[in-house]
Amino acid sequence: MSSAVRRTWRRLVQSYITLCARDDAAKHGYSIPTGVWSCVRCNQPHLELATLNHHLRTEHGVIAG
Repeated sequence: MSSAVRRTWRRLVQSYITLCARDDAAKHGYSIPTGVWSCVRCNQPHLELATLNHHLRTEHGVIAG
């Protein structure tokens, strides 16, 4: 499998898991913000895109726009 296909598959799986987690949290009375960003390299969650970009720049040396 090419890396692009693996990356796309991984993102689809992560999206599905996130949706299931939101449904499960809703059943238990918890509210999860919809704007949660996750680092693709270490899966660290961020509530704002700017903090994700800063994390990528400082922790992984990636210039994200």
